[in-house]
Amino acid sequence: MSDGVVLRADIHYPTERDTGSPAAGPFPVLLSVTPYGKLAPPPAAQIGGGPTPRLIRRGYIEVMVDVRGTGASGGSFQMFGPDQARDGVELVNWAATLPNANGRVGMFGISYLAINQLFTAAAVGPDSALKAIFPVMAANDFYRDAAAMGGAPHLATVRGYGALYTMLNVINPALEFFTRGDHPRPRAGGLAAVRQRGRDQRGYFGPLVTEARIGGDAAYDGPFWDSMRPDLVLPEIAANKVAVFLVGGWHDAFQRGAPLNYAALQNACSDRPVHAPMQPGQPLADRIRLMMGPWYHVSAYDGLRIQDLQLRWFDYWLKNDAAAEISGSPFTFQAIGDSRWYHAGEYPIPAATPTRLHLSQGGRLTADAPAEQTLAALPYRTRGPMSGRSLEQWTLGLNSFITAAAGGRTRYDQDNRRLHRNALTYTGEPFDAPTLIAGPITLHVQATADTTETLWVAYLDDVAPEGVSRPLTQGALLGSHRALDPERSWYLPDGTVLRPHHISTRSAVRPVEPGELTGYDIEIFPTAAMIAPGHRLRLTLTTYDFPHLVPTAPARRALAGGTYRLHQGGPTPSFLLLPLADPDALD
Repeated sequence: MSDGVVLRADIHYPTERDTGSPAAGPFPVLLSVTPYGKLAPPPAAQIGGGPTPRLIRRGYIEVMVDVRGTGASGGSFQMFGPDQARDGVELVNWAATLPNANGRVGMFGISYLAINQLFTAAAVGPDSALKAIFPVMAANDFYRDAAAMGGAPHLATVRGYGALYTMLNVINPALEFFTRGDHPRPRAGGLAAVRQRGRDQRGYFGPLVTEARIGGDAAYDGPFWDSMRPDLVLPEIAANKVAVFLVGGWHDAFQRGAPLNYAALQNACSDRPVHAPMQPGQPLADRIRLMMGPWYHVSAYDGLRIQDLQLRWFDYWLKNDAAAEISGSPFTFQAIGDSRWYHAGEYPIPAATPTRLHLSQGGRLTADAPAEQTLAALPYRTRGPMSGRSLEQWTLGLNSFITAAAGGRTRYDQDNRRLHRNALTYTGEPFDAPTLIAGPITLHVQATADTTETLWVAYLDDVAPEGVSRPLTQGALLGSHRALDPERSWYLPDGTVLRPHHISTRSAVRPVEPGELTGYDIEIFPTAAMIAPGHRLRLTLTTYDFPHLVPTAPARRALAGGTYRLHQGGPTPSFLLLPLADPDALD
């Protein structure tokens, strides 16, 4: 690299089937930059590691590079940041000039590799060799998508993520050391260097978790998280005219981020405000596409052949193959509980009408707010039964992936009824026709508390006639983070919050006033789900997501012993705002 750091890469060339000799080119180059190790063993290879033979055989040079400070590469590791963006630009330029390359470069990969694609595509500038990317499961805003939910830190997630990095950054240098002794080591010292790489990773993630736990700067939005926020650079991607095929999952750790990336890129291509909701009928850029399905972060995609889509995308943009063009509506999604594919252009989806369901006495969700106001008490509890979907989601779906590979059943159909103990539950009337939930969801709560802090955790379930409660999505909000950013929140014409964007900087956080009626707009992560006739929706409201949401030490002290009194009906009703659609109204 230009600063002298050495990054190590594996380069895979197409060969002749019969002889094994290099195939005649020139070929486009597909580049991946991974922190998980270019020799990552399964199942870690699912999130970036090892070659992709199907793509190589179809006429692509594939380059897999270890991120600086990881695997066999030199330098110091940092989550994204300016060094990695500069590395990405230099790697694109280098890859375009490899022997037998045709000068065109694409990028692909999942998770960290996907986020890295967005930062690189923003940094390359116009007329770059980078023409197209295929980011799978990419964040929009790492702080809000994964590190915290409504200001409540996801410490178990960050800790687990750090443990994965540490493990892989011992395994992969060791693999290099034992299997590739013909080139210089990334650091002098052999196995001592392998051990040091693991210490380096712990030295990065350990203090981060500790700082968040004690309520330090990492517990709040701010400059530290800006380097992990593709949201800030999406206009540059549009300006650079890089084609982007986004893939996301309704059960993914970044389920919130994928639709926001799509909307922002489409808006940027149309010179509209990047952080605004898309408008019905606005011009759509064919080079920006999104596909969503009921998938976890690590997934077999229910048999969908992702590599075939990648081939068409790259054949069109890197080989000028007109027959490979992917046409039609640029937003394609499959809903939970439905095998059909739906097509739309804008997000939020115009056909999905924001619909209020009011929290009413007796644990009911009703279309109309009761005229008489009643109160429901919710005591603060620190832990309870684990949510199956939440546990699966924040462990990246690895259990589901392994179970499905062995012929078992994935866990997103798990019954969620055990969460209902010691919680407030609200259940709607049975649907009399198939109904599609598709888009952003907001829970508006009016409540008083007897403490200076509150914590609201909301789960949305599909309840079958026999009582099985299938989890769909969830959201949370730490009450002190309730302030809204009016430039980034989405509103209905009457001022109702359609999608809240909370200001979680330390300076914007303010205590809850005990005894004072306070409104909370809780972002429930967006989803698409088919509700069958006879099924009902259930909202479960708790104060924990064990073991994932862990308030900071100061927040725990402020939360202790609290009781919240939620307003049902009357002049200050609490309600759920859902995007509901007739499935036949969509293509």
